[in-house]
Amino acid sequence: MKTALIVISVIVILFLIFAFGGGYYMYRFAILRSKKMNNYWEEPLKPLKFAPPEMHEQMREGEKFIKSQKLERVSITSFDGLKLVGHVCDCENPRAVVILVHGYRSHPVNDFSCVYKFYKQMNFAMIAIDHRAHGLSEGKHIGFGVTESHDVVDWAKYAGERWRGVPVVLDGVSMGGATVMMGGEIGYPDNVRAIIADCGYTTPGAICKKVLKQWFHLPPFPLYYTAKMFVKLFAKYDLDGASSTKALEKIKEQGIPVLIAHGKADDFVPCSMSEENMKVFADGEAEFVLSEEAPHGMAFFYSHDEYIQAIHRLFTKAGIDVPEIE
Repeated sequence: MKTALIVISVIVILFLIFAFGGGYYMYRFAILRSKKMNNYWEEPLKPLKFAPPEMHEQMREGEKFIKSQKLERVSITSFDGLKLVGHVCDCENPRAVVILVHGYRSHPVNDFSCVYKFYKQMNFAMIAIDHRAHGLSEGKHIGFGVTESHDVVDWAKYAGERWRGVPVVLDGVSMGGATVMMGGEIGYPDNVRAIIADCGYTTPGAICKKVLKQWFHLPPFPLYYTAKMFVKLFAKYDLDGASSTKALEKIKEQGIPVLIAHGKADDFVPCSMSEENMKVFADGEAEFVLSEEAPHGMAFFYSHDEYIQAIHRLFTKAGIDVPEIE
């Protein structure tokens, strides 16, 4: 009997060490700001391992174009007191302002190198924002869209004050795609007229559980739940505290046109998540670009013509008059 109690006690202790030690590691691995995230405006883009050579070339050309523009560094203060930085590319009498919202541990030069010139040709002003805990913005913790959704609402308000009467378009990729959707739960100002959400996930919890299984071959219990506890304790937010799907209901009620895009070959954020988000628009109000061959975040490159046509239809719905540009 005594031996059995000892064995059970050892098993329980080992389980607790694994659960809490592993959860703390996952919190640090996924949430804390990376020390490797330098000033990408001064450093060249690093090639993406899964992108074809022709896309690398297009990204390099896009990077040169972005960095050749006259850019103004601007900042706002977040709801929790952080200095958030963006780079503005202005123009005379802009047709619209597009806020470029990058993905997890990425940056706008990387995520929008292939689309930046397209918006410039349409005479759009642009704000390429650095998420909290990314780039030049302050912050220790990445919020998976829970906290960033508040930030993008504030950037939309900044745009409304700077360009009075000019419509705003939110364009987000990956975590940025989820962020621009989640902002709908908070409520966008009236100047937000259209939303593009490329390969965004349904909820932070869902993508964390998926990555835990894919990368570490572990079930959600117990590590996800102990990591979630540490996130609440140190980062002060709930990984299950926001949902793109629920927020889209609010966006639909507000009457903001939406374009959702995703690649079927995406092995990071499953395409099924965008399909789930699209169920909110069962009556066909939203555009959906489903790229057959695109990996994560590359639908614009792989399905360029279809994507461009969908953007033009989106802007027509939003009342934004734009020229036909390939």
